[in-house]
Amino acid sequence: MTQQRWDAIFVGAGITSLACAALLVKRDPSARLLLIDKHIAVGGYASTFSRPRLEATFDCSLHKLSGMDEEGNLLRILRSLGLEAALGLVRPADYFCARRAEQTLVLPNDAAGVQALLTARFPHQEAGIAAFFEHVLTHGRNGYYQFQMQDGSFEPDMAQLRHAHRHLKSRTVYEGLAELVDDPFLVELLAAPGIYVGGYPEDLGYLYYLHVVYATLCRGNAYVTGSSQHLSNLLAQQVIDAGGQVLLGTAVEQVLTEGGGHVTGVRTRRGVFHADQVYINASPHYAAGNLFGEDVALEDTVSRLAALKPARSTTTVYLVTDVDPSTLGLPHTESMLFADDPSAAFSARRTAMQAGAGEAASEHAYWQCSPMEVTNYRALDARGGNVLCLNVLDSAAHWPQRRTPAYREKKARAAATLVERLVRHAPALCGHMLHTEVATPHTYARFTNNTEGSGYGAMVGTSLKGHTFHNGFPVRGVHFLSAWVAGPSYEAAFGYAEMTARQWTRVAARA
Repeated sequence: MTQQRWDAIFVGAGITSLACAALLVKRDPSARLLLIDKHIAVGGYASTFSRPRLEATFDCSLHKLSGMDEEGNLLRILRSLGLEAALGLVRPADYFCARRAEQTLVLPNDAAGVQALLTARFPHQEAGIAAFFEHVLTHGRNGYYQFQMQDGSFEPDMAQLRHAHRHLKSRTVYEGLAELVDDPFLVELLAAPGIYVGGYPEDLGYLYYLHVVYATLCRGNAYVTGSSQHLSNLLAQQVIDAGGQVLLGTAVEQVLTEGGGHVTGVRTRRGVFHADQVYINASPHYAAGNLFGEDVALEDTVSRLAALKPARSTTTVYLVTDVDPSTLGLPHTESMLFADDPSAAFSARRTAMQAGAGEAASEHAYWQCSPMEVTNYRALDARGGNVLCLNVLDSAAHWPQRRTPAYREKKARAAATLVERLVRHAPALCGHMLHTEVATPHTYARFTNNTEGSGYGAMVGTSLKGHTFHNGFPVRGVHFLSAWVAGPSYEAAFGYAEMTARQWTRVAARA
């Protein structure tokens, strides 16, 4: 059995692990780090898979990066790692193209432009639109610089924080927007970027959502040429160049402890690897249920985790065309497709979210009535092929078990439904579609062990009670990473990774 000692071991080579490890070796170049992942590629959701016969590469994630202007947190971190030039950043001309029935709205890629466009389109809602963007620029900004608040580099207006805590924290996005505007389509439009963090307006906390809009619209957004996998590979290479190792195709079977009180390493089928610090980049529900021995007292942690609800999962259709999709009526990098009747869509989702909702009601709500995000990856990198990616938020609850006839039939229905929605807005696609395949909530759970297939981690609603599950964790030397603690999005991952790397101290050096 292999016996090796490392300064730290990362369980899971997802984007937060990669970012943290790269930032850590930048601060401490002699640190010996081991990253272990059961998948054959690094990155977790920030990865790709290919279909060579179609000359197509599919990105598993929505890889729009926020915080990419000169004052953005993510661009600052990427520059600190020396990665900006290598990423070949693509900055889209517009925020997204909104389509509903016969209507098309191309939203500019700046807050003032979006506010002006929406005010012109919904003049009777001018006051509410102005109030929303004031919330974004005030409370969204405060939320955006949360890590800087913690290290003292950003000093907020305390009156603003108190107001937000008293009046905005308990509202969902739907409730917050409904107090400002009364046009159902405008509510759906303003709430659409919730798909970036895995929540409908009925799910997400309004105060949290304001920072999401601020991050993407006010602090710039961009894509990585070569997909999210390129970013993941660059981070992994920095760790390897510093003397670290990335071990793929290897599942961690157990996190090892000394008497249940201090971590000593991990066990895999390839052997035991020793370290005094272990960083878990996996669903904490999965970790608590599968990675620790019976000598670890996890009752309190498991109790806290009951309040940590998964964000929505995704059903994704990967579509390959025989010509550039831009010539088929989809010239924009990103489009958002909305239901014709927003009020009926809200009612359908509310029904599907209730306990015991049937399969038909769930399919109707999630696939037909919810916003559908469409990314034209051909417009981002022609080398990846003529690829479109169709995404809707979904729930694993109405999906049957994998590898069953019912599951295969449901995947076919999902593909047909989502493609039909797209063709309604881009009829020129007919006759030009070469290939479709579907990733379901079960697909994502299979490759990442994420609870209910939630690639976004935890739902950030109106209560943050479950988000402190890791405080007072009973095993010293165990740390939790990933979207389950950092929050959804690449920027949250890198921000949390940066904060964690700053806290790095070798245990051996303290002894």
